[in-house]
Amino acid sequence: MLLTAALSLSLLGQLPHRPHGHDAHASRQLYKLGPWYIAVRPDRFAGTTGCQLHTREVSLQRDTLIFRVAPQGDTTGAVFRVDSGPPHRIAETYDAVEARGFFPQRGWIVDPNGGEAALPVAYVAGAKVVTLRVTPRQQPHRFNVARLADAEASAKALGCPI
Repeated sequence: MLLTAALSLSLLGQLPHRPHGHDAHASRQLYKLGPWYIAVRPDRFAGTTGCQLHTREVSLQRDTLIFRVAPQGDTTGAVFRVDSGPPHRIAETYDAVEARGFFPQRGWIVDPNGGEAALPVAYVAGAKVVTLRVTPRQQPHRFNVARLADAEASAKALGCPI
């Protein structure tokens, strides 16, 4: 199935390239598309495919982008912009983020020490850059999210349950 998906995508010119080929650990395959990496790990025993879609500073989990904005600390007062749009408080997204199983009020998303902010994918659809500022005293940080939809489509074609 993976071979068929990869072959069909390569014929369409949409297959991300594999910068590192196969990983020796559990036959993991790593693909790159723009700033996005797609790590695919087939589980032959369970008959499923495990995947991770991420950049160096952003990961996709349950239709939510997790931004690593600081090594640690509270990000509940962060402000974000999508491309050159108006600023929004990260708190505006809490209902949508919590509906996906992430609870910012209880000690953030993936890293219990904090330093992360989450946005639903729908908030950044079609965007190239998301800029986040944790506090007024800190400089804003730009995150490249270009080609996210292409990376999601490629991951799905590779058998990922995105």
